[in-house]
Amino acid sequence: MILQRLKQATTSRHRALESQLPLMRDDLTRSSYHALLRLFFGYYAPLEARMMALPFWPAVGFDYSTRFKTPLLVQDALALGDSPEAVAGYARCHKLPALSNPAQVWGCLYVIEGATLGGQLITKQISATAGVSHASGASFFDGYGSKTGSHWKTFCAQIEARALQSGGHDDMVASAQQTFETLGKWLFKPAPVAHAAHAAQNQTIDHALNQNHR
Repeated sequence: MILQRLKQATTSRHRALESQLPLMRDDLTRSSYHALLRLFFGYYAPLEARMMALPFWPAVGFDYSTRFKTPLLVQDALALGDSPEAVAGYARCHKLPALSNPAQVWGCLYVIEGATLGGQLITKQISATAGVSHASGASFFDGYGSKTGSHWKTFCAQIEARALQSGGHDDMVASAQQTFETLGKWLFKPAPVAHAAHAAQNQTIDHALNQNHR
């Protein structure tokens, strides 16, 4: 089973990343949470923009359009007091996982979707420490809310079916590992200078901003 292999191949990276995140610490402040949220945006926005531009989504066979995280991060940034102009100027990560075939996309999605599983616990904690709720800055971590479990089960069934039908196991594993590695390097060694978003990134961000102002 590909899920078992993915878990075994990424456990050490997952734990290393998790241990460095301050989200479950009792001394997490609102300002430090806000700063961390900006970094998550800086990773997810270009990653999802790249995903959106991929020409082979029909071959991937998974509808990620309803699961985009960038709009949630925009919503949280605005709720925490940042202007749309400030959000558009956030620094963005350029060292992203390779997404040149469907198997690599599945490997990346394994990490992105798996990250939602601890969302309810994190949301409860940051509500107490940073004073945020789904509506006031925690929608990214709250994610799918009560539907998180069912969304994960759906994803697991689909990635197993994809692996059985089309193979690409090595690419899935390598991509999942690379996703953890690039995310960790970005979060804990962030680029100090903001740079302009590419057109595809702006498309994702503009869409998210427009949704939040409707």
